[in-house]
Amino acid sequence: MFMSNETRERELLRKLVSCTVQSRATARDADLCINFTEWQWHQGVALYGLMKAHAVLGDDASLNFVREWVDHKLAAGQRPKSINTTAPVLAIAELNDRSPQPAYREVCEEYAEWCLEQAPRLPDGIFEHSCTENKYPLQVWADTLFMGCTFLAKWGLESGDKRYVQEVVKQFAGHYRCLQDDSTGLIFHGYDGASRSPMGVLWGRGNGWFTLASVEVLQMLPADSPEHLLLLDYFRGHLEGVLATQHSSGAWHTVMNNQSTYLEMSATAAFAAGLRWAGNQAWGEARHRVAAVRAYAALAEKISPRGELLGASGGTQVMPAATDYNAVPFAVTGFSQGVAMLAFSSPGGTSPNHENTYVQKHPRHHDGGQFIGGGRAIH
Repeated sequence: MFMSNETRERELLRKLVSCTVQSRATARDADLCINFTEWQWHQGVALYGLMKAHAVLGDDASLNFVREWVDHKLAAGQRPKSINTTAPVLAIAELNDRSPQPAYREVCEEYAEWCLEQAPRLPDGIFEHSCTENKYPLQVWADTLFMGCTFLAKWGLESGDKRYVQEVVKQFAGHYRCLQDDSTGLIFHGYDGASRSPMGVLWGRGNGWFTLASVEVLQMLPADSPEHLLLLDYFRGHLEGVLATQHSSGAWHTVMNNQSTYLEMSATAAFAAGLRWAGNQAWGEARHRVAAVRAYAALAEKISPRGELLGASGGTQVMPAATDYNAVPFAVTGFSQGVAMLAFSSPGGTSPNHENTYVQKHPRHHDGGQFIGGGRAIH
């Protein structure tokens, strides 16, 4: 029986949702399984994926699961503060955008102000990659852009507070300056502010976090604003490195410039979404669309009948060598499920030259195409 690509993708998305919300792991490490017991980045990525899936599917399962999880955690009252633990608030901002609630707004304001006023930073103002359990003083990680900055941008647009989006633009500029590999356009996993040198490798999922965060934030900014143009310049330069390292299978290696490392599917999911979005823009090219089709085909082959994304690496810290990254085991996790849901929720039929839907939804925060923050782009 013939099944269109859109129909097949929706079916895969339903399977991913079903597998994710039915998980009942309670004692295992969330780096290696689907576990919703904690308030951490693992859960945050999964919750946002579920919210995006609901926007496409209109199903009850994903929305009810997120709302019940959020309401339970807010009632419990224990909300740790770090960049990583800001990730769950992204889904709360999405909930509030659809159905405003005082409790949702309160927690979003709480975390946005923490990011602005209390988040640990390097001397030049770049966020440290702060965690609640591990400390990484003066370290900048690629992960931060998705875990913290995506929420901060969304809440800035949703609340109308220009400070938050201005901060996000500064963080993108600082992170890209620290992490960029000039020879490839890709980014390193980390940067050591003490030695002023890159850390780790050109890690697939780290570059995937940059891709996903870029697409999310770019869709929140007017296309002719200096902020959008600056971030778009970073994104397009990075995309050249992504295109150059795609494997013949359509996937990417976990260390992107090292073909001896395994092909990794959470990175592939992130790049699939980014390339699809790029291909739908006025500046998009056939090579973006072709690479996206190949990436989605590779990704679809790794969704199990139960709805698990297979071939995704477990939780990964910054490490010295490619062999270290290649030794990280595969695992079915909340965050890998979340990234896969984001990929299959990415619009596939949007025509080029379409306007930013988030900007359309929040027109009060823009004036004549200029973001309310105005000012000079930061380089």
